[in-house]
Amino acid sequence: MSESAQSPVDGRDIPRPMLAKRLASGLLGYASGLPLLLVGGTFAFWMREAGVSLQVIGLLSWASIAYSLKFLIAPVMDAYALGPFGRIFGRRRAWILLAQLGVTAGLAAMAFGDPATNLPLAAAACFAAAMASASQDAAVDGWRVELAPTEEQGLLVAAYQLGYRLAMLTAGAGALYLAEGLDWVGAYSVMAGIMALIAVVTATLIPRTPRDDEPRDPAAKGLALAAPLRDLLALVAATPLTTLAMIGLYRVPDQLANVMSSPLYKDLGFTNIEIANVTKVFGVVLGIFGAFVGGFLLTRLSLRTVLIIGIVASAATNLFYSALAVTGHSVLMLAATISFDNVASAIAGTALIAFMSKLAASEFSATRYAVLSSIYALPGHLLAGGSGFVASASGFPVYFALTFVSGLPALLLVLALREPKPSQTRAEPSVAA
Repeated sequence: MSESAQSPVDGRDIPRPMLAKRLASGLLGYASGLPLLLVGGTFAFWMREAGVSLQVIGLLSWASIAYSLKFLIAPVMDAYALGPFGRIFGRRRAWILLAQLGVTAGLAAMAFGDPATNLPLAAAACFAAAMASASQDAAVDGWRVELAPTEEQGLLVAAYQLGYRLAMLTAGAGALYLAEGLDWVGAYSVMAGIMALIAVVTATLIPRTPRDDEPRDPAAKGLALAAPLRDLLALVAATPLTTLAMIGLYRVPDQLANVMSSPLYKDLGFTNIEIANVTKVFGVVLGIFGAFVGGFLLTRLSLRTVLIIGIVASAATNLFYSALAVTGHSVLMLAATISFDNVASAIAGTALIAFMSKLAASEFSATRYAVLSSIYALPGHLLAGGSGFVASASGFPVYFALTFVSGLPALLLVLALREPKPSQTRAEPSVAA
């Protein structure tokens, strides 16, 4: 039997174990990407259609702060294996599966919370789905970093980003098409069903990591959290503050723009079908292209250089949004904006994930990566809560111009950056029930 298969991307022979890892990484990227728009941009569009104010939409974007709290659950994931459930499915897969079931329940609850008549229920379900989604991300991050050595992480990240972008196509265009043909309740019910199906696939087909079958000593339960926390302190002590600041500020332009982009489309008079076709279908295809471009650049250029390209391009995208706000209802201008946005965002995201994966390489990868990704997500999400007030007071053209300027601090920090070497810190393996 052949030990290799042909890549659907470039036709090269890929060893079957690596191909399986990339397919699994792509599927879990899809699982991670699906809830993001459903608790973010798609939900914002539903709210604006229901007449919810920009101020409230901005405040409810704080549901995304859940993605900044992954460091609270990640040490538990590194330390405990969920007892018999973990022994059956493997530590990482068990946590991923549990989180996916939580996302399914949250999306199902959102389906019955109409923002026009029951905004509190819709908001509570949105926060619950976001918390479960963030927990899933923490488990998937640990799974991916543990699954392959550092030199293979670029390929896994590219596959993850591909799956992520396909999920955005589903949760963006798919949800809008369903809302147009059925209604929003039907759209979110279908999304919950897709998430349930992914959970079944996760339980049966996703490969285990090397740590999944490690023996665990029940007598050491009380000390289980100590090792990952010691490892985390070692990471913080060894990482310059400028590096942590760069991670925290790198995606701020994207985060600030994303919160107000859906209300902008609605206020400019674009229909659901126009938004689905241009921003969700055409845009996601370009986002997939951008993920491959990002992966390719990482194989040809230094990681620091790709980070510079990513932050410059993603910040410049917001000038397109400003121009769109001035131009008005123009499908051509919308297409140009979405084209640049999705390619730039995919390159920036791939570069930052690869950078954080290098820093996270450790026995306790879930904890490390969760803290790093929380640092990356928190500043932008906190600032986004006030985005509706700024956009209402200044207007969309000025608001998006200001978000362009927000990329300057991150650019300066990247220019001063030294690339991290893969961590050599290896604490003693944790033990759990």
